[in-house]
Amino acid sequence: MNTKSRVPILLIEDNAEDAAMIKKYLEDVGFKYDLYHTETLYEGIDLIKKNPVEIVLLDLNLPDSSGFKTVSSYLEKAANVPVIIVTSMYNEIIGNQAIKAGAQDYLIKGQFDSKLFGRSIRYSLQRAKVQLKLEDTAKELEHSKKRFLEAQKMAHFGTWEMDIVSSTMVWSDEIYRIFSLIPGSFNPTLSEYLTFVPLEERPTVESFFENAAKDGQLHQTEHRILVEGTNIRYVTIQAKVQVDDSGNFILAGSIQDITERKMSEKLLIEKNISNQTAKIQEAVLADLSFQIRTPLSSIVNLLFLLENTETDPSQSTHINDLKTSISDLSLSVNNLLNFSVMVADNVKIEDEEFNIRDFLTGVHNILKIKADSANLPLKFDIDDKLPEKITGDPKKVTQILYNLIEHAMLYKGENASVLVNASMNEAKGNKSNILLSVTNSGIQLPKSEINQLIQAEKLLEINMEEKDAVTQKRKLGIAIVSKLAKTLGGEISIESKQREGTEFSISLPVKIPRQTRLLSGDAPDVPLKILMVEDHFLNQIATKKVLTSWSNMVSVDIAENGLIAVEKFRENSYDLILMDIQMPVMNGLDAAKKIREFSNVPIIALTANSTKQEQDKCFEIGMNDYLGKPFKPQELYGRIMNIMSLVMN
Repeated sequence: MNTKSRVPILLIEDNAEDAAMIKKYLEDVGFKYDLYHTETLYEGIDLIKKNPVEIVLLDLNLPDSSGFKTVSSYLEKAANVPVIIVTSMYNEIIGNQAIKAGAQDYLIKGQFDSKLFGRSIRYSLQRAKVQLKLEDTAKELEHSKKRFLEAQKMAHFGTWEMDIVSSTMVWSDEIYRIFSLIPGSFNPTLSEYLTFVPLEERPTVESFFENAAKDGQLHQTEHRILVEGTNIRYVTIQAKVQVDDSGNFILAGSIQDITERKMSEKLLIEKNISNQTAKIQEAVLADLSFQIRTPLSSIVNLLFLLENTETDPSQSTHINDLKTSISDLSLSVNNLLNFSVMVADNVKIEDEEFNIRDFLTGVHNILKIKADSANLPLKFDIDDKLPEKITGDPKKVTQILYNLIEHAMLYKGENASVLVNASMNEAKGNKSNILLSVTNSGIQLPKSEINQLIQAEKLLEINMEEKDAVTQKRKLGIAIVSKLAKTLGGEISIESKQREGTEFSISLPVKIPRQTRLLSGDAPDVPLKILMVEDHFLNQIATKKVLTSWSNMVSVDIAENGLIAVEKFRENSYDLILMDIQMPVMNGLDAAKKIREFSNVPIIALTANSTKQEQDKCFEIGMNDYLGKPFKPQELYGRIMNIMSLVMN
């Protein structure tokens, strides 16, 4: 066991041979310790009072005490120091009594080896720390209970429970006060609760309780209550199924008086709401618009597949009607996005890693519907040198492309067509610029109109009441592009030539993630021993099969959680660790921290919760790579080969 500091251990043992055996086991375990030794219980207790001892190894038969009395006497005087019974007394009853009384473990001399002995000490120390923490937490909870009740009173917030079978309820004191009742004045039921609810809202509240009791999910709703016969109050109520101490299912939840908030909201509505509230609504609107576009893209892709299957004339008609509806919806969503961007004072950048080729295909599929209906050819030309993935803000890049392409579609000259080009300039390190251009080949714009479009953002800040709707739409689209491009640190340019058309170009800075490519035939040519840390049974089977089928040089051991992984790594030699993050007992981040205390073995994080924040945490604690689930086997192979080649070099 590797630790940063020495562990002070007290051995209370009067038999010299047994004491020598235990000392040898401690040396075999291999962790740093300071050993104190006494031959009587009295001397041991006295030593604990004078020295910092973290764990005691206690024999039961001593000159001044024997049997279970030794355990009880020790725990009576030194219960704060964890104890392991190490005895030759093979008595199952005494062993059970000792464990129940508070001993961490009960070992029979001659029936354990140094490995088992070391594990017992490690687990005992860990359990003792957890137990001490629980005791401190219990004290803190007791202290917090009073503060919680006071906080409930100040926040007009109360808690309740309900027996699902009998519908009897238990309210906290604050709920009685919300209903203008004396706490504990009667034993409420669901029926009595409903008598406070206005008749028109009762069916909704009844459904709330019924649904909460059925599906086990957290439910929340707001409704009014009538108190003292005349006063209306507004409350928000939450409920979720839980299991009580007796193992019975109950419905538990909370109620909060939100009357003041509701009245404030009404006043704000009557006064056209404050500017700050309007900004919050705009942010929500923008997020909602983005969330609509994601499933819309999936619908378009599915429609594309459906259109390319064999259909009868009637189905073809329905498909065309559906394409028209999706085009209208796409236009509405885009207008919504445009509005949210123009009224927002501060547009935030949200970078993430995404597949640029799949992204461009999705944009093409959606806008092709509108282009087809307008008899306007739309073509995408994607440079072969474009990387598979980039790191940027896909939502804002989407909006830039939508506005540029829809703007190009507004010019429907003779033989007009729209061409979209996507390429990447030469990378410097992991940074580069993605170059997006949209060209309408059928129109040439005069310099005066180009200047107007370049200044569209400034013009719209002064006057949004453009008389000509088409002109306003042109200016608005480019204003959005200009604002978003500046936010992302990019540039926009417009160039128009006779017979060549008008080209709108955008240069946006992006990062290029480290690409891991696996050449055909690349596989370990020397033994590679991998520790896979994964709690999900099916993922264990699937990932192990993926690895072992890759090469007969690969062997895989499995650890169900981080704690087991740390133990296995201490006891075995591994070349690489594949670490899940979300696991019971000990998560992957904590396990990696423990391992990094004594080893630099390569660690690759494998997790379904793939976020930049989590990725940063993994790298901060010393992991070597990060791969989000689900992943392609070739991608995992490539990451492994890349890391192992760095280690070997």
